[in-house]
Amino acid sequence: MTTNEAGNEVASRPPGELQDLRGDSLRRTTLAASIGSGIEYFDLVVYGALATTISTVFFPNTDSTASMLNTFAVFAVAFVARPLGGLFWGPLGDRIGRKRTLSAVILVMATATAAIGLIPSYGSIGTTGPVLLVLLRFIQGISVGGEMPGAATMVAEFSPNNRRALQTSFLQWGVIIGQVGALLAVAALSAVLTPDQIVQWGWRIPFLIAFPVGLIGLYIRTRIGETPEFDEVARSGAKVEHPLRALLGSRAGWKGIGRTAMFNLPASVPAYLLLTFMPTFLKSEAGLSSGEALMCVTAAVLVAMLAQPVAGYLSDRFGRRPLLFALCVLELALAYPAFSLLLHDSVGLAVSGLVVIGFLHGVATGCQAAPNLESFPTRIRFTGFAVAFGLSTAILAGPTPYVATWLIDVTGNLMAPAWMIMACAVIPFVGAYFIRETANRPLAM
Repeated sequence: MTTNEAGNEVASRPPGELQDLRGDSLRRTTLAASIGSGIEYFDLVVYGALATTISTVFFPNTDSTASMLNTFAVFAVAFVARPLGGLFWGPLGDRIGRKRTLSAVILVMATATAAIGLIPSYGSIGTTGPVLLVLLRFIQGISVGGEMPGAATMVAEFSPNNRRALQTSFLQWGVIIGQVGALLAVAALSAVLTPDQIVQWGWRIPFLIAFPVGLIGLYIRTRIGETPEFDEVARSGAKVEHPLRALLGSRAGWKGIGRTAMFNLPASVPAYLLLTFMPTFLKSEAGLSSGEALMCVTAAVLVAMLAQPVAGYLSDRFGRRPLLFALCVLELALAYPAFSLLLHDSVGLAVSGLVVIGFLHGVATGCQAAPNLESFPTRIRFTGFAVAFGLSTAILAGPTPYVATWLIDVTGNLMAPAWMIMACAVIPFVGAYFIRETANRPLAM
């Protein structure tokens, strides 16, 4: 063992050791991790895209704004549960391994998602329907609290030091595929079914198909091996019995949590404005039809997909700090003009504005995972990333559509969401001066 400049022990393996194992397993590991992440985010986007319908089914109210706020509040429940999921799955993953933990996560998520599609409406069982919706959204949040952190941890621990950001950026493709699949599923419903049919039963279909897809993902995950990093920690006896205590009881653990917040801030708000707020906003405020709104968002998501690996490559090439600086500058400069393009009752201008927001989303998420994972040693990496990621998404991402809707309603200013993006770029712009560079270095053990 040797130590890095942060004082953490790192694996001093000879060049080429375990490289064959990593090379043979990396593609399969990335695929297995991406499928689970895709399912997780398929549900999140389906819920946002169907927010208007869900508000009708479960929250009938003469005040449409109140119904929508209730729907987005339930959406935020899953994000409130994320830190709790991180507290559960993170220590489990650091004790029993990444593979077994991720297999359990995907099964829980697929089951809870399918169960949402089976809940009777408010008209059938009254307030029991919304209560069940909240409960299942909470369970989903618990599972999501372990999914992305575990998947990213697994891929990072198989990746070469000089490709860690690029390789973990491909995880976002699974997320994007899930998001695009959700948008296309809702668009297909709108094209094939009448609005009344969608409210009566059609909205259930996207939730129900998550279960068989989840079983496929579970099968693939059982076919991959444990990461070399975790195996080495287990063999060396470096595993800790209480990973959460080790994380929260040390100054280094809290520094890691603070560091991840710097990289998560500029990624959270653009992502959830684009994917869960925009479909409703474009219909209610920009004058677009459901099909036009989903087409615009889909175009933006595809742009994000192209930007993600480019951002990962640049992060590996130039470092984590320079990419964070560049991202914050882009968000401060482009958020307001991009959002203003959405308010001209023009599909072409709406696509242009959303493409810019999608680009920002892609850059942010493409270079997000690697520096987060490099903030924690292997023995508590799953726990550290899960707790930090869960806290940042619970505080920022989950409430985003609710806060954006509330701000517009209170201020009467349709540009309020743009100020949210810009506000979340200011803190990491300053914080980037103080964080340590970790690109192209071995993971701490």
